[in-house]
Amino acid sequence: MGIPMCFGILLGLSIIFDGYMENIFIIAATIVIYTYFVYYKNNYKKFLFGILISFFAVNISVIFFVKDDIDPNITDIGDAQEETLVLLLYDGEERNYNLSERTNEIYFEQKYKSYINVLYNLYKYKGYYESLGSSDFKDTANEISVGLREKLGNKYKVVNSYMYTKPYFENILKEVISLGYKDIVLCPMFITEGKDFEVFKSRLQEMELSKYGINVELTDVFYKSNNLAKSYKNEILGNIENKDLDAGVLLIGLEDENNLEQDIIFREKIKYYIEKEKNTKIQIKLPLLENNKNDIIKSGEQLLEFGIDVLHVVIPTCTIDNMYNKNLVESILQELDTSEVRFHYIDPKDKVKILVEEIYTQISLIKK
Repeated sequence: MGIPMCFGILLGLSIIFDGYMENIFIIAATIVIYTYFVYYKNNYKKFLFGILISFFAVNISVIFFVKDDIDPNITDIGDAQEETLVLLLYDGEERNYNLSERTNEIYFEQKYKSYINVLYNLYKYKGYYESLGSSDFKDTANEISVGLREKLGNKYKVVNSYMYTKPYFENILKEVISLGYKDIVLCPMFITEGKDFEVFKSRLQEMELSKYGINVELTDVFYKSNNLAKSYKNEILGNIENKDLDAGVLLIGLEDENNLEQDIIFREKIKYYIEKEKNTKIQIKLPLLENNKNDIIKSGEQLLEFGIDVLHVVIPTCTIDNMYNKNLVESILQELDTSEVRFHYIDPKDKVKILVEEIYTQISLIKK
């Protein structure tokens, strides 16, 4: 049993590590499996059982020893600052695959389920980076903070923070409170009050900021934003160069990630603005990501049956596209690919500017 378990542990580690560590674990696992089948009795039932036990052990070990520890307790409060601290909060991801940070995301989103499936989910995350390269998430977040800083002026300090990558928002809050910031505007950078928003609220409540005399104001999420919806509309219509072309639009929702009611409201808003242009040749569907993309693929195939010339794939479910969304788009386009139809993935070029304006307006109303 010892050798099968050793092989299972090495195999499990090889699928979640990347770079030279992945290669080391693969080589070690190969040596172990070779030794087992050459020098020991081939008991396949015992071998498979050992692998299952080791995978379960690795799952638990990753949660306990790899996941970053985030301490929500505040230990130091500085002298009061006159500036208002504006904290932009994102889900977040690192430029390159980061094992501990991605483990944090899986744990916070899935809680006890993560003890069973963290290996599988980490393997998927690693695959996103291998197929798509590096993430520009933080670059875009910095563009937003720079734009907002310029609009707000000297009375405000603007800082980025994240839920699933460093700097974690709890650590940033503890740092700014120790510097004396007691007037804080927290801006959750989500389209809807979905899974990430709920995780954020739970983690924020654990900090118990009110008992330290910290005034925290929350801005709204963005599903109500007419300007953001119009931005998607403008980008879609701008990609239809020839108005005589028959065009299709897939406005995709993420039921598991987002608040479904708010998700639908935002996508319907985009659809309304497109149809308001009175271009009757645009066919629009609002599928949800469920059943392994079946609803999306079915909706896309239905649009293709209309004989459309161009299909726009739109996922208006987050403020900044992450590796998960980008991988989803790639897989959808591959399954719908046909030489007769052109495909466009839509993410508004002016989204950063729109988000800055929306946050600025909300903060201005709060501080009136």
